[in-house]
Amino acid sequence: MCPDSESQPITRSIQAHAQAQFAPVAAAYVTSATHAHGADLARIVELASPQPQHHVLDVATGGGHTALAFARHTQHVVASDLTYSMLTAARDHIAAQGISHVTYCRNAAEQLPFAPARFDHVTCRIAAHHFADVRAFVAESARVLRSGGLFVVSDHIGLPDPDLDAFMDRFERWRDPSHVRAYSFAEWSTFCAAAGLTVIHTEEDQRDSYEFQSWTARMRMPADERAALEQWLLAAPQHLRDYFAVVETAGKVESLRGTFGIIVARKEG
Repeated sequence: MCPDSESQPITRSIQAHAQAQFAPVAAAYVTSATHAHGADLARIVELASPQPQHHVLDVATGGGHTALAFARHTQHVVASDLTYSMLTAARDHIAAQGISHVTYCRNAAEQLPFAPARFDHVTCRIAAHHFADVRAFVAESARVLRSGGLFVVSDHIGLPDPDLDAFMDRFERWRDPSHVRAYSFAEWSTFCAAAGLTVIHTEEDQRDSYEFQSWTARMRMPADERAALEQWLLAAPQHLRDYFAVVETAGKVESLRGTFGIIVARKEG
């Protein structure tokens, strides 16, 4: 399912922005501790329970960590990403682990160039908040899943409280302008239902806090923007600083925390 014609210019603009943002930092995502070693990686493998005969599509593979994790348990994995340099970094990383049954495909999440009912699992980790049209992504994922197949997403999760949600959206987008939006569990359930998927599991993912300097450096924030973001965080109302665990030392932000979660949905019929 492709985006409608009216939305295509916006979609292309967002996709181009994402490519420009991530192409220069592909190597940093391979070595990022959050992406390489986050506890959610083992958890989504556990929840999906991949089998040796399974075929998996990992959308927006980034550094290839999810593709690699599933490749250790399955017959074949396709690692896809919009950004060519990300695919190159993922290929080099996965090949270095001695894994050869992963193939690579450059495509947008909203347009998956695969036959219907091709995969047993579609996975997407720490990426969907960048997508131009998340509904199209879910619909395409459902299309390429086999009956009984699982759609597994680990990502930023939006908050029901509008003040908290807006505050998190502001700092995430400030640090990374390609951030589109974090969606709540309720929104994910709506997207899945519209695509013929049934949500069978959700859980919050209590991650370690962001270390402010490395978190901003990974996206190559200019020094003046980093300083402005830091001062904005320090000036925030106390209840917001408390909720997002903003830690201050000697007038500097040491760390803060986002909200994350996991969604698992099954294709019925």
